[in-house]
Amino acid sequence: MNEYPKSIFTIDVEDYYHIVSDRGVPPISEWDSLPSIVESGFLKLLDLLDVYDVKATCFFLGYIAKKYPYLVKEARKRGHEIASHGMFHRVIAQMSREEFMAELHNSKSLLEDICSEEITTFRSPSFSVTEDTPWFFESLAETGYIADSSVFPVKRDYGGYQIEQKKPYWIKTDKGNICEFPISVASLLGKELCFFGGGYLRFFPKWVILYMHKKLAKKGIPTLYYIHPREMEPQHPRLKLNKKSYFKCYVNLKTVKSKLEAILSRGEFVTCQQYLEEMKDS
Repeated sequence: MNEYPKSIFTIDVEDYYHIVSDRGVPPISEWDSLPSIVESGFLKLLDLLDVYDVKATCFFLGYIAKKYPYLVKEARKRGHEIASHGMFHRVIAQMSREEFMAELHNSKSLLEDICSEEITTFRSPSFSVTEDTPWFFESLAETGYIADSSVFPVKRDYGGYQIEQKKPYWIKTDKGNICEFPISVASLLGKELCFFGGGYLRFFPKWVILYMHKKLAKKGIPTLYYIHPREMEPQHPRLKLNKKSYFKCYVNLKTVKSKLEAILSRGEFVTCQQYLEEMKDS
């Protein structure tokens, strides 16, 4: 019997140009004219998950779901949870509450039309929820979501929401309750760091990631991993970014597949929805 908590594997289904950290990112008006790698990268991720019989929560950007609805259907057919990543990868604080609620509603309706089931889980683009958007969780509840995975509990370029809770936890609002799945962090030399997704997963050596996962597991804390389709395509087109952003976006892309194989071959995994069901039953 596995003594450790089950981990959660998540995918932000977006393309290589869906980055918010630099002025070199192309505007929405140019997206349709750009080459795309989201199809090939996402299907590689699904195939890899099949090898290890792992089910993931797939946070689809509405723009991608509308352009490639078959990817939504394919993920659902293989048993993965379909969730929303908004429509156009906009930073939460750069929208009014009304604009944000429109994105919540539109992405939810779009995904529900494609996969014919209710969408109840959300993740903000670039984990951009902060204390400066106090209406965030209430807006989720008001538009029919019951779970979220947007809280990044350490400071970052966009986002950073200071909490001490490391396990999924409930947030009460006047419109209903939201189960929050915070991004996993672990302590290194007295500092809380993320090791389990995006540039962090690519930067740190495999053994460090596995060690930090085990460190959390021994405390009964589930590890939440996150990845993007572009990270399965190391040769994808490069954007003209400043040096800091370029490093974060493209460091160690060739190490991703072997790291994922090591991660997926260890322990058990559940989707956010499955974890939430187990929380209700416990």
